[in-house]
Amino acid sequence: MPVYTYETLLLLDPSRVANDAEGVKQHLHALWERHGAHILVSRPWDYNHKLAYPINKLKRGAFHIIYYTIDSSRQKQLDQDIKLQEGLVLRHLTLRLHPKWTEEMLRIAREDTSTGFALRGMREDTTFVPADSLTVRPAEGDGRPPAETASPRSPAAGDNKY
Repeated sequence: MPVYTYETLLLLDPSRVANDAEGVKQHLHALWERHGAHILVSRPWDYNHKLAYPINKLKRGAFHIIYYTIDSSRQKQLDQDIKLQEGLVLRHLTLRLHPKWTEEMLRIAREDTSTGFALRGMREDTTFVPADSLTVRPAEGDGRPPAETASPRSPAAGDNKY
């Protein structure tokens, strides 16, 4: 089976991380290594993040991100073991990195110490095209008149139903 590079973002119990951050990290690494994964980068994302809604009665969470390579057939088993880490892992999300992004994501993860570091590399490759610069016109010679740009109409006197 092919070996791919993955990224797993973990939402951890903040009290467990606060009491023994290094022990939690070693526990996670042992879990990955048990499944034959080779950890490339492992680091805190944000260890004191306010959650949008409580999870297991917790209002804060500790995010940790791990980049690793693993045989694709073993990824599902690893994912199941992560789910079994009750009391430590509250939620997790695993993504397979596209080969185009792998080196850039790993470089940023190693060098950048701020939170949200993984998004920075992707923003640089995005090209923004303003919507008003896009026009759709029919092909010449098809017999239809040119398309008109729709303008916002003001509501008529009886149109307001609220």
